[in-house]
Amino acid sequence: MPTDTLQEFYRRYIDAANARQFDVIATLIHDDVMINGLPHKREDSLSGLREITDAVPDFFWHIEDLLTQDDRIAARLRDTGKPTKRWLGFNPTGASVEFTEFASYKVRDGRFAEMWFLMDVSAIADQLGS
Repeated sequence: MPTDTLQEFYRRYIDAANARQFDVIATLIHDDVMINGLPHKREDSLSGLREITDAVPDFFWHIEDLLTQDDRIAARLRDTGKPTKRWLGFNPTGASVEFTEFASYKVRDGRFAEMWFLMDVSAIADQLGS
């Protein structure tokens, strides 16, 4: 997939996540997908996104850096939101969070085949006073 097209593909994914368009996201992920090195089904990925947005209704992914090459995507994201339910083992405190997430993907046949992510959980803990 050409670099411009791959960047557009990723921006469409992030836009759909921010708009809670899980039906659109489902079209962008293979039925069988590797998530952080482990085999999962597409629905597992969607469930993870739904859990985040259920616990943090205003969760928003901001693309800070986006790099693509061949079939690979690498992104540095700034994630923001205010948890209203228990999330990542932390109780809501009324505080908002802002933290860095690094994500890497492999695209095959126009869909995500691999998805890797790493979130700065210690920054979340500090901001929630945990």
